[in-house]
Amino acid sequence: MAVYSWGRGDFGQLGLGDESDRSFPSLVQSLADKDILHVAAGDFHTAFLTGDGELYTTGNNECGQLGAKSRELQLLPIRVAALDTYTISHVACGQKHTVAVTDTGALASWGAAEFGQVGHKEAAGSVDSVQPRIVKGTRELQFVRVACGAAHTVALTGSGDVYTFGQGAFGALGHGSKDDIDSPKLVETLWGLGIVQVACGENHSAALSADGQVFTWGRGKYGQLGHGTVESEFHPVAVTALSDQMIVQVVCGGDHTMALNSEGELFAWGRNLWGQTGTGPEEDTHRPAQVKFLESERIVQVSAGARHSVALTDNGNIFGWGDGEQGQLGEIKSSKERFPILLSGPENAGKLLYVVAGGEHTLAVYEHPLSQGQRFSDHTPESFSSTPTEASSKSDILGCEPRNPFVEEELTQFLQKHSIDLDRSDGLNVHGEGLRRLKLLPIMQILEGLKGAGTSPREVLHLTQAMEHIFASVKFLIFTFKQCHEEEVCTKGKGGGGGTEGPGLDTGLIRDAYQGILELYNAEVVKRIGAAIMRLLDTMEKHMDRVPESRWLRVIPIILQSPLIGEKQVGESVSTRLFSVVARLSPSALKKLTEWLRTYSKDIFGGRFVRGVQKYITHKLHVWGGKGKIPVQVISPLKVLSLLHDANVMENLIPYSDFYSYAISESINFQEQYVKWLEYDFPKSKPLISYCQVPYVLTPDAKSKILQAEANIQKQHYVQTSVLDQLFKNQFSIPFLVLTVRRSELIRDTLQQLASYNVQELKKPLKVVFDGEAGIDEGGVTKEFFQLLVRDLFNVSFGMFTYIEESRTLWFNRNSMESANEFRLVGIVLGLAIHNGVILDVHFPLTVYKKVMGKEMQLDDLKDVQPQLFRGLQQLLDFDGDVEGTFCLTFQVEYEFFGEIKTHDLIPGGSNIPVTKDNRKRYVDLYVHYLLEESIDKQFSSFKEGFMQVCLGRALSLFRYEELELLICGLPHFDFDALERVTVYQGGYTKNSRIIIWFWELVRAMPLEEKKQLLFFSTGNDRAPIGGLACLKFIIQKNGDDTNRLPTAQTCFNILLLPEYSGKAKLENRLKVAIQNSTGFGLQ
Repeated sequence: MAVYSWGRGDFGQLGLGDESDRSFPSLVQSLADKDILHVAAGDFHTAFLTGDGELYTTGNNECGQLGAKSRELQLLPIRVAALDTYTISHVACGQKHTVAVTDTGALASWGAAEFGQVGHKEAAGSVDSVQPRIVKGTRELQFVRVACGAAHTVALTGSGDVYTFGQGAFGALGHGSKDDIDSPKLVETLWGLGIVQVACGENHSAALSADGQVFTWGRGKYGQLGHGTVESEFHPVAVTALSDQMIVQVVCGGDHTMALNSEGELFAWGRNLWGQTGTGPEEDTHRPAQVKFLESERIVQVSAGARHSVALTDNGNIFGWGDGEQGQLGEIKSSKERFPILLSGPENAGKLLYVVAGGEHTLAVYEHPLSQGQRFSDHTPESFSSTPTEASSKSDILGCEPRNPFVEEELTQFLQKHSIDLDRSDGLNVHGEGLRRLKLLPIMQILEGLKGAGTSPREVLHLTQAMEHIFASVKFLIFTFKQCHEEEVCTKGKGGGGGTEGPGLDTGLIRDAYQGILELYNAEVVKRIGAAIMRLLDTMEKHMDRVPESRWLRVIPIILQSPLIGEKQVGESVSTRLFSVVARLSPSALKKLTEWLRTYSKDIFGGRFVRGVQKYITHKLHVWGGKGKIPVQVISPLKVLSLLHDANVMENLIPYSDFYSYAISESINFQEQYVKWLEYDFPKSKPLISYCQVPYVLTPDAKSKILQAEANIQKQHYVQTSVLDQLFKNQFSIPFLVLTVRRSELIRDTLQQLASYNVQELKKPLKVVFDGEAGIDEGGVTKEFFQLLVRDLFNVSFGMFTYIEESRTLWFNRNSMESANEFRLVGIVLGLAIHNGVILDVHFPLTVYKKVMGKEMQLDDLKDVQPQLFRGLQQLLDFDGDVEGTFCLTFQVEYEFFGEIKTHDLIPGGSNIPVTKDNRKRYVDLYVHYLLEESIDKQFSSFKEGFMQVCLGRALSLFRYEELELLICGLPHFDFDALERVTVYQGGYTKNSRIIIWFWELVRAMPLEEKKQLLFFSTGNDRAPIGGLACLKFIIQKNGDDTNRLPTAQTCFNILLLPEYSGKAKLENRLKVAIQNSTGFGLQ
């Protein structure tokens, strides 16, 4: 490695052994055998960092800024012996102080401490110099980069946070005031922006974010902040003129600033008295302006001195401009250059790696190509020409091929080869990397490095640190998993469809990254990643009220997708903190997060999000128990589950039953929960005191028990009222609802007696007496009563209901001659059955229960009533051709009235209005409304009135309409044991065939939803016929020997065609694939 320096040297800052200035690049011979990774240059002193982590300094030492015990200036680089026990990874030089970063993330500092610029609180204000020592509390913050101004310091953590300390004049510290700060303090304004580079001018500062945005603050007298004014800023402010540029490097000179974009174009602004911005006229530039004289060059690295600037191009040339009076621009004709000029370099020096501008001096580091027999002393001043000859090409000056330090493949090669430089935690695995922005290594590359067989323990440590930095940073985490990095918002809905904007995250990469971490089988790595996430959530919780949610909200779904959620130990800590953060979100953040969650795939939404929260709740209830009030540890995860439930309601991603918490449903005191619910009339935002506030976590069984608890409370109340009336008012009141009926006149007797009771009496415990029979009703008589009554009421010949064969359901007969009282009676009967805990054999479609719960009817609801008509209307909506000519429909529909075809106009004059492509949606909506609402309004309204007379209690609101069906009907229709008993086998199968035995074992183990899917797959309907599955003619027919083909079905004949698979596991796989992916018959 060869270091060359030139320019002002009166303090020894050139490291050449004398105090002379140089107008030509001169070799720093004392460093010839050192691998110099990084150079930092202050006004009058310079620091050199080697690949071994050693630090050398040279130049002015009046305030101890060289880290030497004496105050004498040094003409040659000396090792900072006080840091011998540390490995240094970065360094920066101020005017009279120096700050270094150790490989463990601590800051070490020394030199002038008058303004607190070295960060040692106890030394602040002292005129005495400080010897090199670690700044207290910095190791925990994991610093990786540092920059120094005249008397202030800006330090960057691995997670992209910025801390400042020192002189606060002009607001250079970014804390909103001019106050000096004597220890590192977080710059709150920059939190969450993912800063990847910091820079300091004399009294101003700059920062670069991961997405290429530049922020500046401090003194603005010369326009060096780039905001278009000369005002100082006391907080970081974005340089909006660069917002459309992807900036990759930012540097600060004394009073000017420069920024390099990803295309290699350079922008400069600020003081230009000496031409240091390179933009031409000597007027100051208040906004970023492109350095036009370099627009034909691709610049890869820049550096700014006090009054001059230098740039390195991709073909190895150095350009310089600004003040050249001290020789810092080489031998030039004038004392300053207003435009960039090509600087001369040493002949045959090798590949130029990077260039650095100090106060009034310049340094360049080369990879020396000389053979071992040649000596660096062979190079004399005469071997340097002031300008390149005409024959010299740009690459000839270097004598090497161009090198682009921004090529990402280079990092990849370093990582894959596990090179010796790879084990540096700060990313200085490329020479001069400390002058550029932090490069975020792709997480899958980090994981590949960690999996590598040749990875040393130290390399594992530093790769793990690199991953920790990602998971500890809001911006880095989001940036790592973004679907695209060119813009701040890159959204993509689920599969790109639906028009719903997602969070713009690569969920597949997130999944692979988490899986890769687990597959390391390294508990220590998992623990450290968990700790990093905890730090991230801690800082989020501190800043979420003050920082725009757009900056950090995407972190939540990233962490929620982690397999740690719901697990014990590290997972429990992460889960607890994550749920706490979500519980504190603002309404707007909750709304946005809900919209994002609905765009996720079913496997992530259900398998990661919901399941993780459920596991956490189950574990906490196991520890704290479910009795009494809701444990405080469960409240936050319940709020997260509520958020997920809201998203699922919008998109129907997973079955509602996946939200059931059996841990809650099987452990609570139902009456206690109901009473608490009654006592506290809560809006949704109020504290959670009863599980009834989150009914979706309660199973239908738990809800029915709460409903029974409500009924029992009401019954007890009426019984007690009857007793009190008898004792104190001498009024005899029967504490029961007693019905005395004749078997021969069951409906008439029941109707007459129920009509005579008021609402309060209907809620008393029911007792039934069959006229002329001596049986005492202990529950059995009541059940028989309901069984007989339902049989008669729902008998098609009775005329109140019609049976729809294709859906196997009963529907209200619009032509019924029965009065409203009869339909009211049916509603009362269903209500009494619920109130008294009796299951009924009723075959209503789900649409009826949805109407009872007050839900609006839509086309999909017709599917449960008349599937064939539903399909026809759906085809009408989907048709792309000539609707009017093909379907020949008008806004008039027909219906049968006692054998006679009648018509009904959906709108006035409907028979004369054709259905067209433009109005077909209205036609379908009106038709559905007519069929499901208007045509049966009289019958259904009376039915619902009767039902609500008995069941109009708060507990009913806990139920979904699907659960209401289970409450009334139970599960007798899905008695698969009965189906097994009546199944017929064909094609060589018998009930004793091995595959048939396996088949029924698998069916018995299926959850209800899968059983219904099997029924639908085999018969085209997921309902049992009247009388239950025992009345279904079901056939299982052999369909060949062992194969990989899926089972198929002939739904018209209720035949399941089942190959004779070789094993039970194979049968289970093939069968479940078939039933979960078929919505019709004939799946091949």
